[in-house]
Amino acid sequence: MTQEVENKFSRRQFLVFAGAGSAAIVLASCGGSEPDASGSSGSEAASNEPVTLEFLAWGGDEGAYEELIATYTEANPNVTVNLASSPGAEFYAKLNTLIAGGETPNLSSFQGWEWQPFFDKGVLADISDFVAADSYFDKVYDDDIESISVSTLRDGQRILIPMQWGTMLMFYSKPVFDAAGVDYPTNDWTMEDFVSIAEQLTSGDGANKIFGTWANGSWFRDIHYIRSTGKQEFDDIVDPKQATFNQPEIVEAIQLVAQDLVHSMGVAPSAADTEGGAVAIESGNVGMKYEGAWYMPRMNSPELREEGNETEFDVVLMPQGADGGRPHRGWSEGLAIPNSDNVDAAWRFASYLAGEEGNTTYATITGRIPNNAELVENFWVPAVAERFGAENAANFIEAFKRSEVDVVGGISRSQFWAEAVKPIGYDPIIANDATAAEVMPAVDEAVQAILDEFWAS
Repeated sequence: MTQEVENKFSRRQFLVFAGAGSAAIVLASCGGSEPDASGSSGSEAASNEPVTLEFLAWGGDEGAYEELIATYTEANPNVTVNLASSPGAEFYAKLNTLIAGGETPNLSSFQGWEWQPFFDKGVLADISDFVAADSYFDKVYDDDIESISVSTLRDGQRILIPMQWGTMLMFYSKPVFDAAGVDYPTNDWTMEDFVSIAEQLTSGDGANKIFGTWANGSWFRDIHYIRSTGKQEFDDIVDPKQATFNQPEIVEAIQLVAQDLVHSMGVAPSAADTEGGAVAIESGNVGMKYEGAWYMPRMNSPELREEGNETEFDVVLMPQGADGGRPHRGWSEGLAIPNSDNVDAAWRFASYLAGEEGNTTYATITGRIPNNAELVENFWVPAVAERFGAENAANFIEAFKRSEVDVVGGISRSQFWAEAVKPIGYDPIIANDATAAEVMPAVDEAVQAILDEFWAS
């Protein structure tokens, strides 16, 4: 089985990641029959009665889903899929508007930390029985990886259908390191090494300044640095009851990465420096940036190489902190099925999207990490090494195995951020108007108020 999978994936890699054609060519090259309405398992044909599915997808993924819908509906002519999308900043507001207006979609994109409040309100369907009936999903739902189970399960019920692994590593620009005569970082580096390297890479001034690193500018993108201290922002990452932002280790970590790197050390650009995109790691004037796989096409793709605008790069695990387990930020991201009369049909379509063929096509078009280790190891890692030059892409696997989600529960992470952590904490810290020590007590109080109100109700 493994050898068969490897051979099949290498043909996909050749045809698509080498730039030879569309995802439709990939599917055709793999041989075998087209998927039927039963999705990835191909086990049981559904009724031929006409079915219309409304699908709200994450903005930016439309191209992949249009390709997949065309393939699926060609094999299942009784199914019509109406695709709508919304940018990330507006996605959940649009979904809530549709639900409030009685136009809840049959299938919706979700991040692994945002679907739980919708489930708690009875909006989303339990897909546990569907999953149990399809053996393919045994490798998708690897509950030995904590971030998969936390991102997809609630109250023992399986809700999220993963389309990708989400995790973040340190990207580094080889030309910046080479020009400074600094060795590339390796997986055994520490937080002290990271700061030292950022200082060594920083040089010049004005329009010619090279920055060693790039600050993240948000709590959720600083979670790696926070968790690397061995502390976390809540008493529990799942359904927390107590806010614990104001711990000395967390305060120190946020002070360093959200303010000091930019304002007192000058090794990271300010928000003003990065306006308009003139200062960016892909522009050659930043040495390191904490990012996910989705950033690779901006660094070094065949298209960029043809234009002479590529930046050679690679990725390394995030630096080691006090926590010996070396947690990395990570989550599953994908789809959920709202309750309706079409849950069965929505599952058949969703299971095709998340199955071997659908997920390979999705990863091919979007550049995102597939949803299971077999696809990641045998298809994605060699493919992105060929297409983007990321020779160390296997580090994404190691990072995901160590990953922790941000926070999940009846209160979404976005609510904590928008109502408390951003306005009270990060806005004044990033503006250099207050230190982390000055604002984190108030952040704790505001987050605790949100928690108390929720649990009281």
